Amino acid sequence: MTSASSIVNHEEDIKPMENGANYMARTSKRWVERGTKLSPKHSNSGDAVHEPVFDVEDFISPGQLYSTESGSLFHAGRILIALVGLPATSKTLLSVAITRYTRWLGVRTESFHLSKYIKKSSNIPCFLSDEFSTAEGAEFKDEIIGQVTRDMMSFFENGKGQIAIYDALNIRKKDRANIKNFFEKKNIKVLFVESIVTNPELITKNIEIAIDSEDYKNWGKHEAIKDYTKRITKNESQYERMSPMESVSYIKYLNFGERIIMNNTNYGYLVNKIVFFLMNLSNKQGSVYLSRCGRSNSDKYIDDELLNEEGIKFSKKLTNIVTDRIKQKRLERKCNTLEFNENSKDSNTKLDTLNCDNVDNTEPLNLDSLVVWTAERKRTYDTAKFFKYEGFDVQKRSQLKQLHPGVVADMGEQEIKEKYPKEFEEFQRDPYHYRFSRAESYHDLAVRMEPLLLELEHMHNDILIIAHESTLRVLYGYSMACTSLEVPTLDFTRHQLVEISFKPFNNVVTRIPIDI
Repeated sequence: MTSASSIVNHEEDIKPMENGANYMARTSKRWVERGTKLSPKHSNSGDAVHEPVFDVEDFISPGQLYSTESGSLFHAGRILIALVGLPATSKTLLSVAITRYTRWLGVRTESFHLSKYIKKSSNIPCFLSDEFSTAEGAEFKDEIIGQVTRDMMSFFENGKGQIAIYDALNIRKKDRANIKNFFEKKNIKVLFVESIVTNPELITKNIEIAIDSEDYKNWGKHEAIKDYTKRITKNESQYERMSPMESVSYIKYLNFGERIIMNNTNYGYLVNKIVFFLMNLSNKQGSVYLSRCGRSNSDKYIDDELLNEEGIKFSKKLTNIVTDRIKQKRLERKCNTLEFNENSKDSNTKLDTLNCDNVDNTEPLNLDSLVVWTAERKRTYDTAKFFKYEGFDVQKRSQLKQLHPGVVADMGEQEIKEKYPKEFEEFQRDPYHYRFSRAESYHDLAVRMEPLLLELEHMHNDILIIAHESTLRVLYGYSMACTSLEVPTLDFTRHQLVEISFKPFNNVVTRIPIDI
C-alpha cells in the first residue's frame, strides 16, 4: 500500500463507512498545520517538541486514544509540574522528555524554560538569574517570573492547556510555596519534580553539555567550566531540599532514575503514567539508528523470503556503516571527556584544544554497546545476520511487525482507487486514523507499539532498529515529535540510515548515506 500523495484538511465530520472500514480518535477537524515548521522528513534538524500547541484548535496526537470538549484527558484536570534542582541536574532534559511523552498521549503540554526568558532580555546579564542578591537582580527575578507565570496561565486558560512544565531552579522553600499557593488558587494542581544528581559522571556530562550552550559562546573551556562550577556552588548554599514538612506533592528523582521517592502524589492515572515513564527514562549515551531491511526477490506483504544477493550486500554495508559511526562517536565522546578533565584542573594554563590523534580507536566495539532490534520476518532478521556473526545482541521484537494493510495488501495506488474508490477517498482525507477493511491504521500501530517506545526510553547505549517503513515512521514520529498528519508521509529508503541523537533540549536527526 502506498502513502497518500497529498493530505487534505477537512472541516466537516467524516461519516462511518458501510463496508467495514472504521476509525479511531475521530473529531470534526484534523490537526491544524503549524505554519513555519519544516517537515522532519525534509531536514537534518531538531525535533518539534517545542512547537506550540497553544493555537491548535483540535489537538490530535499520534498516540491519542480519545478527545474531549475541554481538551483534558485521563480525567486529570490541569497540572503544573515545577522542576526543582541545582544547575547540571538534567532538569531541562526531564521537562523535554515529559513534554514529548505526554504530547504523544494527546495531552496538551508546554515546557516553559526560565533560561529562555532570561536570554530574551537585552539589558540584564543572563547569569544574574543565578545570584539575585542585588536589588537589580531581585527586580529582574520578579519581572521574569511574572512573565513566565502569565504565559503559563494564558496557556491554561486560553490554549486549553493541561500540563505546563516550569523549568527553573526553584531551590528555596519560599519560592515553591509561592508557586503552590498561586496556582492552587486557580484550581491547578501543582506537582514538584526534584532532580538530584550525586553521580560524578552524570555531573561531568551535564557540565559538558552546559558549557557547550549559547551562554558560553566564545568562552575558553577552562573559564567556562570554572564559571559554571562557581554557579553550582553559589546556588548550593541556598538550596533547601524538599521534604514532607513542606506539605506539597513531589517526586524526588535521584541520579536520573536510580531511585524515585514520591510524596502525596495522589493525582490519578495521568500522574501515575508520568511516574512510570520517569521510571523507564534513562540518561542516554548513544543514539537510535533506523533502517529498512535488505531486499529479497519479493517485497510483497504475503511473501516472507530470504535476502537476495543485493540484500546480503546491503546487510554487510549496513553493519560496517553502523559500527564505524558508533566508533567515531565513541572517539568524540572520549576526546571530549579528556578535554573536559584537562580543563577542569586548577591550572593557570588554558587548555581549549586537545589533540585526539593519540586516542585509541582501533579496539573493537564492546558487544554490550549496541543492541539490534528487528521485526520477525526472515528478510528483516537476516539483515542483521552480520551483527550477530560479530557477537552483537540481535533480538526479534513482535511489536515491530509492520502495519497490516488488510484487503489492500500489495496493491498499488491506482489499483486501490479502482477497486475501493470510496475507501481510498476517505484514506486520503486521514491516512493516519483510517483503516481499510481487516487492516490496521497507523494509530493502531502507534498504540500497539507504546510498550516498545517506553523500552526505547530505557536504553542507555546505541540501538539499531531494522523494520518496515510503517513501523519506522511511528518510531521516528515519537522521537521527533511529529504530528499525526506527518507520520504517514515520512520517507525511509534503503539509501539512508537515520540517526537520532538525544540532546537535552531536543532530539536531532542525521541522515547517513548508504551507497548501494
